[in-house]
Amino acid sequence: MSPTAAVTGIALASPLGGSLDATWEALLAGRTGFTPVTATDGLYPGVAKATAGALADDLPDVPAFGRKRLRALSRESLLVSRVGMLAWQDAGFGPGKAPDPEETAVVLGTAAGGLTGYLQVMRDGLTLGPELVSPYAGPQGSLNAAASDLSIAAGAQGSIVTVTAGRCSGAHALTVAADHVRTGQAQAVLVAAVDVLDPLRLAAGERGGTPRPFGADRAGAPPGEAAVVLVVEDAARARARGARVHAEIAGVSALRGGADGASAAAPAFAAALAEAGVAAGDLSLVCSSAAGDPHTDRAEAFAVHGAVGSGTPVHSPFGALGDCAGATALLQVALTARALADRCAPPTAGRGPRIRTCPPSPPRTARGTWRAGPRWS
Repeated sequence: MSPTAAVTGIALASPLGGSLDATWEALLAGRTGFTPVTATDGLYPGVAKATAGALADDLPDVPAFGRKRLRALSRESLLVSRVGMLAWQDAGFGPGKAPDPEETAVVLGTAAGGLTGYLQVMRDGLTLGPELVSPYAGPQGSLNAAASDLSIAAGAQGSIVTVTAGRCSGAHALTVAADHVRTGQAQAVLVAAVDVLDPLRLAAGERGGTPRPFGADRAGAPPGEAAVVLVVEDAARARARGARVHAEIAGVSALRGGADGASAAAPAFAAALAEAGVAAGDLSLVCSSAAGDPHTDRAEAFAVHGAVGSGTPVHSPFGALGDCAGATALLQVALTARALADRCAPPTAGRGPRIRTCPPSPPRTARGTWRAGPRWS
Protein backbone atom coordinates (compact mmCIF):
# COMPACT_ATOMS: atom_id res chain seq x y z
CA MET A 1 0.00 0.00 0.00
CA SER A 2 1.46 3.36 -1.02
CA PRO A 3 2.04 6.02 1.66
CA THR A 4 -0.60 8.66 2.35
CA ALA A 5 0.56 12.19 1.56
CA ALA A 6 -0.11 14.62 4.39
CA VAL A 7 0.22 18.38 4.77
CA THR A 8 2.33 19.17 7.84
CA GLY A 9 3.34 22.76 7.17
CA ILE A 10 1.32 25.74 5.90
CA ALA A 11 2.31 29.35 5.34
CA LEU A 12 1.00 32.03 3.03
CA ALA A 13 0.94 35.71 2.21
CA SER A 14 -2.27 37.13 0.80
CA PRO A 15 -3.86 40.56 0.29
CA LEU A 16 -5.38 40.12 3.77
CA GLY A 17 -2.11 39.51 5.60
CA GLY A 18 1.28 37.86 5.74
CA SER A 19 0.13 34.67 7.47
CA LEU A 20 -2.61 32.06 7.48
CA ASP A 21 -3.86 33.38 10.84
CA ALA A 22 -4.13 36.97 9.61
CA THR A 23 -5.87 35.95 6.38
CA TRP A 24 -8.28 33.64 8.20
CA GLU A 25 -9.26 36.21 10.82
CA ALA A 26 -9.84 38.83 8.12
CA LEU A 27 -12.04 36.45 6.15
CA LEU A 28 -14.06 35.58 9.26
CA ALA A 29 -14.53 39.29 9.90
CA GLY A 30 -15.81 39.82 6.36
CA ARG A 31 -12.97 42.10 5.29
CA THR A 32 -11.60 42.33 1.74
CA GLY A 33 -8.06 43.01 0.56
CA PHE A 34 -8.69 45.41 -2.32
CA THR A 35 -6.83 48.70 -2.63
CA PRO A 36 -5.95 51.08 -5.49
CA VAL A 37 -2.72 49.82 -7.07
CA THR A 38 -0.37 51.50 -9.54
CA ALA A 39 2.36 49.61 -11.40
CA THR A 40 4.91 50.08 -14.12
CA ASP A 41 7.86 47.90 -15.06
CA GLY A 42 9.34 49.83 -17.96
CA LEU A 43 8.18 47.25 -20.47
CA TYR A 44 4.94 48.95 -21.42
CA PRO A 45 4.12 52.61 -21.97
CA GLY A 46 2.29 54.46 -19.25
CA VAL A 47 1.22 53.35 -15.80
CA ALA A 48 -1.40 50.71 -15.05
CA LYS A 49 -3.92 51.55 -12.33
CA ALA A 50 -6.64 49.33 -10.93
CA THR A 51 -8.28 48.12 -7.77
CA ALA A 52 -6.53 44.88 -6.85
CA GLY A 53 -5.60 42.57 -4.02
CA ALA A 54 -2.01 43.59 -3.29
CA LEU A 55 0.34 42.06 -0.71
CA ALA A 56 1.73 43.94 2.25
CA ASP A 57 5.46 43.42 2.79
CA ASP A 58 5.37 42.16 6.37
CA LEU A 59 7.37 38.94 5.99
CA PRO A 60 10.73 38.09 7.61
CA ASP A 61 13.96 37.88 5.64
CA VAL A 62 15.48 34.54 4.66
CA PRO A 63 18.44 33.55 6.90
CA ALA A 64 20.11 31.57 4.11
CA PHE A 65 20.46 34.67 1.90
CA GLY A 66 22.78 37.60 2.42
CA ARG A 67 21.74 41.19 1.80
CA LYS A 68 23.26 41.26 -1.69
CA ARG A 69 21.48 38.04 -2.68
CA LEU A 70 18.16 39.33 -1.36
CA ARG A 71 18.46 42.46 -3.52
CA ALA A 72 19.01 40.31 -6.61
CA LEU A 73 15.94 38.11 -6.13
CA SER A 74 12.80 38.59 -8.17
CA ARG A 75 9.66 39.42 -6.23
CA GLU A 76 8.32 35.91 -6.81
CA SER A 77 11.53 34.31 -5.51
CA LEU A 78 11.64 36.55 -2.46
CA LEU A 79 8.01 35.85 -1.55
CA VAL A 80 8.27 32.10 -2.04
CA SER A 81 11.51 31.86 -0.06
CA ARG A 82 10.16 33.91 2.84
CA VAL A 83 6.84 32.07 2.99
CA GLY A 84 8.55 28.74 2.40
CA MET A 85 10.75 29.06 5.47
CA LEU A 86 7.67 29.83 7.58
CA ALA A 87 6.00 26.67 6.25
CA TRP A 88 9.19 24.71 6.96
CA GLN A 89 9.10 25.92 10.56
CA ASP A 90 5.38 25.13 10.83
CA ALA A 91 6.17 21.54 9.83
CA GLY A 92 8.64 21.32 12.71
CA PHE A 93 11.77 21.49 10.58
CA GLY A 94 14.79 23.71 11.06
CA PRO A 95 18.56 23.62 11.68
CA GLY A 96 19.53 20.19 12.93
CA LYS A 97 16.00 18.88 12.51
CA ALA A 98 15.18 18.29 8.87
CA PRO A 99 14.77 15.38 6.46
CA ASP A 100 17.65 14.15 4.31
CA PRO A 101 18.42 17.07 1.93
CA GLU A 102 18.68 14.67 -1.02
CA GLU A 103 15.22 13.33 -0.11
CA THR A 104 13.68 16.82 0.02
CA ALA A 105 12.06 18.13 -3.16
CA VAL A 106 10.50 21.39 -4.32
CA VAL A 107 7.50 21.66 -6.64
CA LEU A 108 6.22 25.10 -7.62
CA GLY A 109 3.17 26.14 -9.61
CA THR A 110 2.80 29.54 -11.24
CA ALA A 111 0.83 31.05 -14.08
CA ALA A 112 3.38 33.72 -15.03
CA GLY A 113 6.11 33.81 -12.38
CA GLY A 114 9.40 35.02 -13.85
CA LEU A 115 7.83 36.28 -17.07
CA THR A 116 8.38 39.97 -16.33
CA GLY A 117 12.03 39.33 -15.48
CA TYR A 118 12.48 37.31 -18.66
CA LEU A 119 11.00 40.09 -20.80
CA GLN A 120 13.22 42.68 -19.10
CA VAL A 121 16.32 40.60 -19.84
CA MET A 122 15.27 40.25 -23.48
CA ARG A 123 14.59 43.98 -23.75
CA ASP A 124 17.93 44.96 -22.22
CA GLY A 125 19.81 42.44 -24.33
CA LEU A 126 18.26 43.77 -27.53
CA THR A 127 18.47 47.49 -26.73
CA LEU A 128 21.64 47.77 -24.63
CA GLY A 129 23.55 44.72 -25.79
CA PRO A 130 24.06 41.45 -23.93
CA GLU A 131 27.28 42.67 -22.31
CA LEU A 132 25.28 45.28 -20.34
CA VAL A 133 22.67 42.87 -18.99
CA SER A 134 23.14 42.30 -15.27
CA PRO A 135 24.48 38.81 -14.53
CA TYR A 136 21.97 38.65 -11.68
CA ALA A 137 19.02 39.37 -13.97
CA GLY A 138 19.31 36.33 -16.23
CA PRO A 139 18.71 33.60 -13.61
CA GLN A 140 15.80 35.56 -12.12
CA GLY A 141 14.21 35.81 -15.55
CA SER A 142 13.57 32.07 -15.74
CA LEU A 143 10.29 30.43 -14.81
CA ASN A 144 12.02 28.02 -12.42
CA ALA A 145 13.91 30.73 -10.50
CA ALA A 146 11.49 30.83 -7.56
CA ALA A 147 11.59 27.04 -7.10
CA SER A 148 15.39 27.03 -7.27
CA ASP A 149 15.71 29.84 -4.73
CA LEU A 150 13.30 28.08 -2.37
CA SER A 151 15.42 24.92 -2.58
CA ILE A 152 18.51 26.95 -1.61
CA ALA A 153 16.70 28.60 1.30
CA ALA A 154 15.54 25.23 2.67
CA GLY A 155 18.68 23.28 1.79
CA ALA A 156 16.67 20.93 -0.41
CA GLN A 157 18.80 18.87 -2.81
CA GLY A 158 16.13 16.63 -4.31
CA SER A 159 14.21 17.24 -7.52
CA ILE A 160 13.11 20.78 -8.36
CA VAL A 161 10.00 21.00 -10.53
CA THR A 162 8.06 23.99 -11.89
CA VAL A 163 4.64 23.53 -13.46
CA THR A 164 2.28 26.00 -15.07
CA ALA A 165 -1.41 25.54 -15.76
CA GLY A 166 -3.06 28.92 -15.22
CA ARG A 167 -5.25 29.02 -12.11
CA CYS A 168 -4.76 25.25 -11.76
CA SER A 169 -0.98 25.60 -11.34
CA GLY A 170 -1.05 25.14 -7.58
CA ALA A 171 -3.32 22.10 -7.82
CA HIS A 172 -1.02 20.54 -10.39
CA ALA A 173 1.99 21.21 -8.16
CA LEU A 174 0.25 19.55 -5.21
CA THR A 175 -0.56 16.50 -7.33
CA VAL A 176 3.09 16.17 -8.41
CA ALA A 177 4.23 16.55 -4.79
CA ALA A 178 1.80 13.89 -3.56
CA ASP A 179 3.08 11.53 -6.26
CA HIS A 180 6.66 12.18 -5.09
CA VAL A 181 5.71 11.08 -1.58
CA ARG A 182 3.55 8.13 -2.61
CA THR A 183 6.19 6.70 -4.94
CA GLY A 184 9.10 7.23 -2.56
CA GLN A 185 10.84 9.88 -4.67
CA ALA A 186 11.01 12.20 -1.67
CA GLN A 187 10.54 12.13 2.10
CA ALA A 188 9.30 15.72 2.17
CA VAL A 189 8.22 18.17 -0.52
CA LEU A 190 7.91 21.94 -0.35
CA VAL A 191 4.90 22.70 -2.55
CA ALA A 192 4.68 26.34 -3.57
CA ALA A 193 2.45 28.56 -5.68
CA VAL A 194 2.95 32.22 -6.48
CA ASP A 195 1.80 34.96 -8.80
CA VAL A 196 2.20 38.71 -8.38
CA LEU A 197 0.59 41.80 -9.84
CA ASP A 198 2.08 43.35 -12.96
CA PRO A 199 0.90 46.02 -15.42
CA LEU A 200 -0.74 43.49 -17.74
CA ARG A 201 -2.81 41.95 -14.95
CA LEU A 202 -3.71 45.38 -13.61
CA ALA A 203 -4.78 46.53 -17.07
CA ALA A 204 -7.05 43.51 -17.31
CA GLY A 205 -8.33 44.24 -13.81
CA GLU A 206 -9.53 47.68 -14.86
CA ARG A 207 -12.40 45.92 -16.62
CA GLY A 208 -13.41 43.97 -13.52
CA GLY A 209 -15.95 45.24 -11.03
CA THR A 210 -16.83 44.24 -7.52
CA PRO A 211 -16.18 40.49 -7.29
CA ARG A 212 -19.41 38.48 -7.10
CA PRO A 213 -18.51 34.79 -6.72
CA PHE A 214 -21.31 32.75 -8.30
CA GLY A 215 -23.32 35.96 -8.59
CA ALA A 216 -25.95 36.34 -11.27
CA ASP A 217 -24.59 39.88 -11.85
CA ARG A 218 -20.90 38.92 -11.87
CA ALA A 219 -18.71 40.88 -14.29
CA GLY A 220 -15.16 39.78 -13.54
CA ALA A 221 -12.86 39.97 -10.55
CA PRO A 222 -10.00 42.29 -9.63
CA PRO A 223 -6.58 40.64 -9.85
CA GLY A 224 -4.90 39.49 -6.67
CA GLU A 225 -1.46 38.25 -5.72
CA ALA A 226 -0.40 35.62 -3.24
CA ALA A 227 2.33 33.18 -2.27
CA VAL A 228 1.53 29.87 -0.59
CA VAL A 229 3.85 27.06 0.52
CA LEU A 230 2.83 23.70 1.97
CA VAL A 231 5.06 20.94 3.32
CA VAL A 232 3.89 17.50 2.18
CA GLU A 233 5.28 14.25 3.55
CA ASP A 234 4.35 10.66 4.33
CA ALA A 235 1.58 10.78 6.95
CA ALA A 236 2.94 7.79 8.90
CA ARG A 237 6.47 9.23 8.96
CA ALA A 238 5.10 12.61 10.05
CA ARG A 239 3.12 11.16 12.94
CA ALA A 240 6.09 9.03 13.99
CA ARG A 241 8.20 12.16 14.45
CA GLY A 242 5.37 13.86 16.36
CA ALA A 243 4.41 16.33 13.64
CA ARG A 244 1.00 17.94 13.45
CA VAL A 245 -0.92 16.81 10.37
CA HIS A 246 -3.07 19.63 9.02
CA ALA A 247 -4.74 17.48 6.36
CA GLU A 248 -4.30 14.36 4.25
CA ILE A 249 -4.46 14.36 0.45
CA ALA A 250 -7.10 11.68 0.05
CA GLY A 251 -8.02 11.99 -3.62
CA VAL A 252 -6.99 13.98 -6.67
CA SER A 253 -8.14 14.08 -10.28
CA ALA A 254 -7.52 16.20 -13.37
CA LEU A 255 -10.14 17.73 -15.62
CA ARG A 256 -11.35 15.64 -18.49
CA GLY A 257 -13.88 16.08 -21.24
CA GLY A 258 -12.43 18.88 -23.35
CA ALA A 259 -12.94 22.61 -23.31
CA ASP A 260 -16.48 22.61 -21.91
CA GLY A 261 -15.73 23.39 -18.28
CA ALA A 262 -19.12 22.31 -16.97
CA SER A 263 -18.89 18.83 -18.45
CA ALA A 264 -15.13 18.48 -17.84
CA ALA A 265 -15.12 19.19 -14.11
CA ALA A 266 -17.95 16.92 -12.97
CA PRO A 267 -16.13 13.65 -13.83
CA ALA A 268 -13.01 15.00 -12.11
CA PHE A 269 -15.04 15.60 -8.93
CA ALA A 270 -16.38 12.05 -9.10
CA ALA A 271 -12.94 10.52 -9.69
CA ALA A 272 -11.36 12.40 -6.77
CA LEU A 273 -14.18 11.33 -4.43
CA ALA A 274 -13.85 7.73 -5.60
CA GLU A 275 -10.08 7.70 -5.00
CA ALA A 276 -10.67 9.05 -1.50
CA GLY A 277 -13.42 6.52 -0.82
CA VAL A 278 -15.82 9.33 0.06
CA ALA A 279 -19.45 9.77 -0.93
CA ALA A 280 -20.71 13.19 -1.94
CA GLY A 281 -23.02 13.18 1.07
CA ASP A 282 -20.02 12.87 3.40
CA LEU A 283 -18.74 16.33 2.50
CA SER A 284 -19.39 19.25 4.82
CA LEU A 285 -17.75 21.96 2.72
CA VAL A 286 -16.52 22.66 -0.80
CA CYS A 287 -13.95 25.45 -1.14
CA SER A 288 -14.50 26.98 -4.56
CA SER A 289 -12.24 29.01 -6.83
CA ALA A 290 -15.12 31.21 -8.01
CA ALA A 291 -14.10 34.87 -8.13
CA GLY A 292 -16.85 36.41 -10.24
CA ASP A 293 -15.78 35.40 -13.74
CA PRO A 294 -18.79 35.29 -16.11
CA HIS A 295 -17.73 31.97 -17.65
CA THR A 296 -15.70 29.92 -15.17
CA ASP A 297 -18.05 30.58 -12.25
CA ARG A 298 -20.93 29.17 -14.24
CA ALA A 299 -18.93 26.08 -15.21
CA GLU A 300 -17.89 25.51 -11.61
CA ALA A 301 -21.42 25.99 -10.30
CA PHE A 302 -22.77 23.36 -12.68
CA ALA A 303 -19.89 20.99 -11.89
CA VAL A 304 -20.28 21.29 -8.11
CA HIS A 305 -24.05 20.95 -8.36
CA GLY A 306 -23.69 17.86 -10.53
CA ALA A 307 -21.11 16.23 -8.27
CA VAL A 308 -22.35 16.97 -4.75
CA GLY A 309 -25.91 18.20 -5.23
CA SER A 310 -27.46 21.19 -3.52
CA GLY A 311 -27.02 20.18 0.10
CA THR A 312 -23.29 20.80 0.58
CA PRO A 313 -22.26 24.37 1.48
CA VAL A 314 -19.84 26.07 -0.89
CA HIS A 315 -17.42 28.78 0.16
CA SER A 316 -15.18 30.97 -1.99
CA PRO A 317 -12.51 33.22 -0.44
CA PHE A 318 -11.78 34.99 -3.70
CA GLY A 319 -14.50 37.59 -3.32
CA ALA A 320 -12.12 39.00 -0.70
CA LEU A 321 -8.77 38.14 -2.33
CA GLY A 322 -9.37 38.62 -6.06
CA ASP A 323 -8.18 36.34 -8.85
CA CYS A 324 -4.85 35.07 -7.49
CA ALA A 325 -3.91 33.26 -10.72
CA GLY A 326 -1.55 30.32 -10.12
CA ALA A 327 -1.75 30.65 -6.32
CA THR A 328 -5.51 30.03 -6.33
CA ALA A 329 -5.60 26.29 -5.66
CA LEU A 330 -3.04 26.22 -2.84
CA LEU A 331 -4.91 29.07 -1.15
CA GLN A 332 -8.00 26.85 -1.28
CA VAL A 333 -6.10 23.95 0.29
CA ALA A 334 -4.59 26.09 3.05
CA LEU A 335 -7.89 27.73 3.95
CA THR A 336 -9.78 24.44 3.85
CA ALA A 337 -7.24 22.92 6.23
CA ARG A 338 -7.95 25.82 8.58
CA ALA A 339 -11.69 25.22 8.21
CA LEU A 340 -11.04 21.61 9.21
CA ALA A 341 -9.23 22.75 12.34
CA ASP A 342 -11.75 25.42 13.38
CA ARG A 343 -14.90 23.62 12.19
CA CYS A 344 -16.27 26.75 10.57
CA ALA A 345 -16.06 28.64 7.31
CA PRO A 346 -16.05 32.39 6.66
CA PRO A 347 -18.74 34.14 4.62
CA THR A 348 -18.24 34.53 0.88
CA ALA A 349 -17.49 38.22 0.31
CA GLY A 350 -19.45 39.93 -2.43
CA ARG A 351 -22.18 37.33 -2.40
CA GLY A 352 -25.30 38.52 -4.20
CA PRO A 353 -28.13 36.88 -6.13
CA ARG A 354 -26.71 33.51 -7.14
CA ILE A 355 -26.60 31.50 -10.31
CA ARG A 356 -29.70 29.32 -10.27
CA THR A 357 -27.79 26.03 -9.95
CA CYS A 358 -25.31 27.25 -7.34
CA PRO A 359 -25.24 25.27 -4.08
CA PRO A 360 -25.80 27.22 -0.84
CA SER A 361 -23.06 29.17 0.87
CA PRO A 362 -21.99 27.93 4.30
CA PRO A 363 -23.84 29.32 7.30
CA ARG A 364 -22.07 31.96 9.37
CA THR A 365 -21.35 30.01 12.52
CA ALA A 366 -19.17 30.63 15.52
CA ARG A 367 -15.81 28.92 15.55
CA GLY A 368 -16.02 25.31 16.62
CA THR A 369 -19.82 25.09 16.38
CA TRP A 370 -20.23 23.87 12.82
CA ARG A 371 -21.15 20.21 12.86
CA ALA A 372 -18.80 18.31 10.57
CA GLY A 373 -19.68 15.29 8.50
CA PRO A 374 -17.50 12.16 8.27
CA ARG A 375 -15.15 13.87 5.82
CA TRP A 376 -14.40 17.43 4.82
CA SER A 377 -13.18 18.62 1.44
